[in-house]
Amino acid sequence: MHLFLGLPLTLCALSLVSPAPMPAMWRDMQNPAFENALENGHSLISKILNDTPAAHKAWIHTESLSLDGNDSGKLQYLKEVLNLTTAPALKPISDSLNLGDCLGQIAEGLRLHQTLLTVVSNLALVKPEEVDGLLYDIRDLLIQVKKMQSQTGVTSAPETQEDLKSQLQKNLAPQLEDEYTSQVAAHLVLLHLRDFSQDVSRSFRSMHSILFPDSDSQTTVALN
Repeated sequence: MHLFLGLPLTLCALSLVSPAPMPAMWRDMQNPAFENALENGHSLISKILNDTPAAHKAWIHTESLSLDGNDSGKLQYLKEVLNLTTAPALKPISDSLNLGDCLGQIAEGLRLHQTLLTVVSNLALVKPEEVDGLLYDIRDLLIQVKKMQSQTGVTSAPETQEDLKSQLQKNLAPQLEDEYTSQVAAHLVLLHLRDFSQDVSRSFRSMHSILFPDSDSQTTVALN
């Protein structure tokens, strides 16, 4: 197992400053099917961002655990004790990282957060319906990302989340019998789902700006 939630996630930063010509693969994505999947994906990631605070409020009743609060010494200690898995740091777009690779990284991160949220919520004493809503949205977002991937001709690596899910359940079950530790785990998963979602949202906006710069202003507003 690897340390989870230790470092902020930097996701597929797409530079809009360089005047370099658009790569051929990007030009191939300038079609209505890709734009539709991209805009649907951005709507879903925006929904996840909007719904995460409500899920946190419904699930986390420990006052010291806030989405906007500072980590206490005890919380830092429990982060190390829980030792949850982390998504690999995502690389910025470059000559060695094409659009398909970027989408693959997004899909990998989404699957990891889906698994973490599923395991921790299943082990919790109570799972509010808002958490199920987040899981449905992550599932639907993965569908949109896969549609975009199919346009690039690159598919995700075979999913290995079942092994991770089983290992997480085995490792976390004894620890999450304690209610406070269970609350900490839920808090951390939601906190970093929010951070990851912010990065995905920025990447989707950047993709749209590069691929569809001539879209009407109404579409641009929808992506902000």
